[in-house]
Amino acid sequence: MKTSHALLAIAAVGTAHLVARERQHRQQKVVAVARMHDQWLTLLTTNLDLAEQWAPEGMDVKEYVTLLNANQQLCALALRYRLGLISKDRLRFVVQAVMERESVRQYWEKFGAFRAEESLDNKADADFNDIVGDVYDARRAMQTAGA
Repeated sequence: MKTSHALLAIAAVGTAHLVARERQHRQQKVVAVARMHDQWLTLLTTNLDLAEQWAPEGMDVKEYVTLLNANQQLCALALRYRLGLISKDRLRFVVQAVMERESVRQYWEKFGAFRAEESLDNKADADFNDIVGDVYDARRAMQTAGA
C-alpha cells in the first residue's frame, strides 16, 4: 500500500471516529436535558403546591397534573425517537396506543400547538409532533364519525 493511501485511510478512520464521537456527545446532552425535564415534571406531579404555581390560569391543579403525566409519557417517547431507538412506524403504533388515554388526548388538545412551536428548530422533534398530531387528528375524526 502506498503511503498516500495509508494516510488517506487513517484520515478517513479518524474523521469517522470524530463524527461518531460528536454524535454520541450530542446524544448525551439530549439525554441529560431530558433527565432534567423528567425530574421537573416528576416534581410538579408530586407537589401540588408547586404545580399550582405553574398551572395555566383557570386550570384546576389536579387537571394540570394529569396533563403533565401525559406530557411525561410523550416526552419519554420523543426521547426514544430522537435517539433512534424507535422507528417512525413503531412510533406511530405506540402513539396510537398512548392516544387511547383520554388524558393524552386532552394534553394534545391543549398543548399540541405549543409543542409544535417548540420543535421548529429540531427535525426529529417536529417529525415526532407531526406523528402525534396525525394520530390525534385521526382519532378525533373517528370519534366524530362514530358520534
